[in-house]
Amino acid sequence: MGLEMLDLKDRRILYQLDLDCRQSNAEIGRKAGLSKEVVDYRVKKLVGDGYITRFATVIDTYKLGISNYKIYAHLENADKNKFAEIIDYLKAQKKTQWIATCSGKWDIIAGYLVRDVYEFNDALKAFDEKYSDFIANREMTETLSVPHWRKDYLLQDSERAPVVLQGGARGEKQLDAVDEEIVKVVVNNARMPTVEIARRIGATPRIVNYRMAQLRKDGVLLISRFFLNLGKLNYIYCKAIIKFKNISKKRHAQFVAYCAKFRNLTYAINCVGSWDIELDFEVADFNTFHNIMLDIRDKFADIIKNYDFVIATNEDKLDYYPGCYRALQKPI
Repeated sequence: MGLEMLDLKDRRILYQLDLDCRQSNAEIGRKAGLSKEVVDYRVKKLVGDGYITRFATVIDTYKLGISNYKIYAHLENADKNKFAEIIDYLKAQKKTQWIATCSGKWDIIAGYLVRDVYEFNDALKAFDEKYSDFIANREMTETLSVPHWRKDYLLQDSERAPVVLQGGARGEKQLDAVDEEIVKVVVNNARMPTVEIARRIGATPRIVNYRMAQLRKDGVLLISRFFLNLGKLNYIYCKAIIKFKNISKKRHAQFVAYCAKFRNLTYAINCVGSWDIELDFEVADFNTFHNIMLDIRDKFADIIKNYDFVIATNEDKLDYYPGCYRALQKPI
């Protein structure tokens, strides 16, 4: 079982929600060849059945002078209770952005959104002081940029949607109080109507519309998409961790362009640290991921020095902005 658990109408709707989940049901219907009423019913059912867990807005925090660092930890002498304690500790940290429980090279990956390396070092030292007795090995990276691809595997006959780049350059844009409140709301509630956003932050719909348009123009609000419960499709989230050798800018561009041809690729995370790039895939099974990586490694054997992988068995946290508000109990 896999994508066949969803019929073509559901997959067309999900594809449009992944392109821009702030589209109205009428807009989605026109593009998917369905009525507004059918889209409304099916979106609610996809949420109710647990396929859609929330609607999220990707924020380019790099534009705001915020950097992204990650810790990768392999644990020892940690039973289930201690493992859960460590995850709960990381989730509670205001600066953590992404936390994943993994199988493979690492047990836990934790991403941090911080202003500089000194702020990250403080968080790292606090983590080490509390749990060093249970850490057999750990590594660190700084993420430089993240190309976001859409879930094009939902519709195999669709064109590959244009990639959206998060990061790549550091900015110093400052958010005022109104902008920051808007960002904090829409990060985990991307389909919330403008009127409701305005009510929650104490502004008018006209102000919210104008501010959101400016934030999109400035590249702060990047894309609005949905979170898919991969487990409902019996899909898995695999991450390839790659160290390069003797690589030129041209060869790097060729590598990324080739990887982008795989419709299950969702992110290609460019790093500085223990390795150079991470390729994230959402696939039907490990064999599919394995065959993709065999292909890539064969094609680029001249520049791939070494390769590891993890399977993210659970995403314990993913917040695109520090201090953002929680998702509503029922996504809208």
